[in-house]
Amino acid sequence: MIINRYLIREMALPLVTVTAVLVVIFMSYNAVRYTADAAAGLLPGSTVLQLTLLRSLIAIEVLLPVALYLSVVMGMGRLYSDNEMVALYANGFSELRVVRSVLWLSLAVAIVVASLSLAVRPWAYYKSYLLKAEAEAEFNLDKLEAGQFYSAEESGTVIFVERINRVEKRLEQVYFFKINDKSVGIISARQAWQPVTDPFASPVLKFIDGNEYLVDLTGSRDLTLKFKQLSLLLKDNDEELERHRSKATGTLKLARSSNPDDLAEFQWRLTTPFTTLLLGVLGVPLSRSAPRRGRYSKTMVAALFFAFFYNFNVMAKNWVEQGVVGAIPGVWWPQVLLGFLIIALLFLPILRSRVR
Repeated sequence: MIINRYLIREMALPLVTVTAVLVVIFMSYNAVRYTADAAAGLLPGSTVLQLTLLRSLIAIEVLLPVALYLSVVMGMGRLYSDNEMVALYANGFSELRVVRSVLWLSLAVAIVVASLSLAVRPWAYYKSYLLKAEAEAEFNLDKLEAGQFYSAEESGTVIFVERINRVEKRLEQVYFFKINDKSVGIISARQAWQPVTDPFASPVLKFIDGNEYLVDLTGSRDLTLKFKQLSLLLKDNDEELERHRSKATGTLKLARSSNPDDLAEFQWRLTTPFTTLLLGVLGVPLSRSAPRRGRYSKTMVAALFFAFFYNFNVMAKNWVEQGVVGAIPGVWWPQVLLGFLIIALLFLPILRSRVR
């Protein structure tokens, strides 16, 4: 019992450190990304911190299993490097008992990951989609630069301006593109500006002397319009909220859906706690090393293993979304392959020693 607690402590300490480092790196990346959007006028500065925190909360469900996996490899690597594992094995403490200790720690982390994946993930995606839809719909015209494309990913809009009259706050030779689930809209105008309106009203972009082209994606009706003046509402929260997004949909609702995107997202959420358990156990055989060889000698190999596995996971999810495979095998086959790999790595040395 004392040895089990000692092993768990040796893995739990690096788990906290690695998780903190990964979260800080991910938060820094997102902060830089959203700050750049804010500087370009695509996002208000007030939403940068909120989006950064929400995206980091979403990422923890992936970062925690990775941190656990690397912590097992590093913690066990130190024990091998300092001859402690040799002493344990010499006193009858088998590798399977080490696996049992790792499983206890992995189970605790898997419960946290399951909660994040099944409940927190859809909530965080919903809030981030809503924030970006509200923010990106309001282009800050004062920060636009001529000759550059500005895109708002969530609202599906792109704007290009050839010249800007800063004195009159007018955009000249403007091209505006917007796409949604039903249509594609393209506006070409001689001028555009954003009039001062009620701060609580939806922002409006006014176009002067131009053409509007509406392409119906259902193929039923297209429209060409020549105008002297056109007012366009940039903010359309109701449409954005009604738009179905699998990542922002509740888990119970996904379970009742037959849509391929919903199926892929639902199975992805279910696999995350099992992936956590498998990665924790995988760290045990991968950490094997000769004494005094260096406590981090297997870290690079472990990182490569995870890179391959994660790519297989993403590929499996994409195949389900595209309808290439159905609910079975769904997104589960990378976990099945990983399970067989773990069994082989754990038991092949035992079989070889018995044969000899």
